[in-house]
Amino acid sequence: MYLIHYRLQRMPFQISPDPRFLWLGEKHKEALAVLKYGVLNNQGFLLLTGDVGTGKTTLINALVNSLGSDTVFINVADPRLDKIDFFKLVAQSLGLETKLVTKFDFLSSFKDFLYKAHESKKKVLLIIDEAQKLSLDSLEEIRLLSNIERQDTKLLNIFFIGQNELNDTLVQPECRALRQRITVVHHIKPLHEKETVEYVKYRLRVAGTQQDIFTDKALREIHSFSRGYPRLINVICDRALLTGYSENLQTIDHKIIHDCAKDLRLPGETEQSAPKKEGQRTRTSPRIATRVALFVGLVLCFAFFVYVIATRFLGKEEFNGTLSGAADQDLHGRPSGKPEAQGTDRSSPPVSLPSPSSSKADSQRIPDSTSQEGFRESRLIIPFASNTNELPPEALARLDQFAQVMLQRTEPEIIVKGYTDALGSGDYNRNLSTFRANVVKSYLTGKGISPNRIRVIGMGDAAPRMPNTTSTGRAANRRVEIEVVPHKP
Repeated sequence: MYLIHYRLQRMPFQISPDPRFLWLGEKHKEALAVLKYGVLNNQGFLLLTGDVGTGKTTLINALVNSLGSDTVFINVADPRLDKIDFFKLVAQSLGLETKLVTKFDFLSSFKDFLYKAHESKKKVLLIIDEAQKLSLDSLEEIRLLSNIERQDTKLLNIFFIGQNELNDTLVQPECRALRQRITVVHHIKPLHEKETVEYVKYRLRVAGTQQDIFTDKALREIHSFSRGYPRLINVICDRALLTGYSENLQTIDHKIIHDCAKDLRLPGETEQSAPKKEGQRTRTSPRIATRVALFVGLVLCFAFFVYVIATRFLGKEEFNGTLSGAADQDLHGRPSGKPEAQGTDRSSPPVSLPSPSSSKADSQRIPDSTSQEGFRESRLIIPFASNTNELPPEALARLDQFAQVMLQRTEPEIIVKGYTDALGSGDYNRNLSTFRANVVKSYLTGKGISPNRIRVIGMGDAAPRMPNTTSTGRAANRRVEIEVVPHKP
């Protein structure tokens, strides 16, 4: 309707995903690289989570388009099916016989398909969208599909895409077998203000115009309304262009965005969500001012009390607790990509938790207490097996304790640093270290810690704890370090 008015060739802000309008900010580029790595290296289970409207489906379409014809895709858009119907849908997507009566009928033909695909050097990717709707029984059935594999490689990659509540499901005890198999994890966040501006301008350029249709103030108002969610950005921009067309305007200012935002909000959202305009604040009566002053005084007293407690528990002591000694370990599911340690450390003993009576390797021991006294210090070390980013099972209980304490301390920042040994290439080690750190972050986020408190850094093979010349040294260097950084006033 408004294309000719703004000299556009196509609609720039349609909600339906269109690959021509694909815009990848830094967050999306990172997510795409991580997910593509997981598929190309047969990592098994992959997980992508994010809030409604953050662009998960658009990102998956970009991933599918980037992988090429050597990957077979099975896309399940609505997983709320019973067992047989789910199997029929998968079989139909692969062109298999769909007259299935039992689970055995499906597994027999599906196994044959996976073997033939492997012989043809093709990868098979099962994409399950809206995975937060899956029941625990359905998740277990899907996990069992991954058991169809060969000794040297996985035959099926399974990709879960879901909203944030999927993390809450996966950390339940009933899902521990599945959770330990998820090797690639990424959480997509909304756009910040600068990214929102770039997103809007990019879509306008693709639609056929170089004109700055939206003023700077309008773009800030767009971000304020949408909070950086691409879907909401599209909705408000499309409505604003329509309004500008009806009023014969070539430029959209912040007033139009504000009016459109009011029209788009539901009645119950208006008072809670609408920002207050300057100059419209009511005068504060002396009685209200007194109450505010008393409230501020109480807040300051509470803040001082928290500061004293935080100083005691989060002082300058170092948390040098470790979840294992310098033991070496290779898991059964070694990826088929570039090996971190070239498979040279198979003879090393398995990882184990140090007992209270064990010696203090590197003067590091886990406190036995789960109370805040057990987390006075500020660094926790988690070991990883060679060439994998799977969390060791013995780490989960300790991470649960750590998360429980951090939920009570909402102020400190958590820095998660991933490390590798030095036997892989520089790029491979940096990517692997980042994946390891993201797996830990995902686990802590699933326990309720805000992702905004957690900063991930991939260190690669930098800062080794021990020389990489021995298997023991390499095992000590394959790790993730969690640092708790007190807030600086």
